[in-house]
Amino acid sequence: MLRTLRIHPLAAAIAHDQLAHLDGYLAGRAEIARHLTVHLARIPGLEVSEMPEGVLPSWYGLTLTYRPDELGGLPIERFHQALVAEGATEFDRPGSTCPMNTLPLYQEPAVLFPGHPHSHRHYNAGDFPVAEHAHAHTIKLPVWHREQDLELADQYVRAAIKISDHHKELL
Repeated sequence: MLRTLRIHPLAAAIAHDQLAHLDGYLAGRAEIARHLTVHLARIPGLEVSEMPEGVLPSWYGLTLTYRPDELGGLPIERFHQALVAEGATEFDRPGSTCPMNTLPLYQEPAVLFPGHPHSHRHYNAGDFPVAEHAHAHTIKLPVWHREQDLELADQYVRAAIKISDHHKELL
């Protein structure tokens, strides 16, 4: 049986209305992302990825690479807990966006697909060490879009600076 999935008319009306504001949202996000990038890049323990020339991101989120070696080996989990304790609760450790080979579907596909051939390649943790390392060292931050959100962005920067500056106490 073929099912057609369609957007609900109310959701379509809301989306249509919001599209008129898209350029403003994206410009606001670009400004806050630039602000966050400049300030977070100066903090030991955090690395901001540079955007390639010619790329115009939508800035759903800002991903940071955590560098524990710059903070005496402080585990990322402890660094993240300290950020949350400082009220910077939107700093996030990616969960659902993990490397695909670590998902149960790719490790044991027969559970979801009973007829799946057992000779098919199974993926395991460790099969893609670069992706897994990147995931294990990533902290995400949303990129807000309103001018008044700059103060909130600054609060997050101050929290990260405080944790970085006091990392020895957290070890």
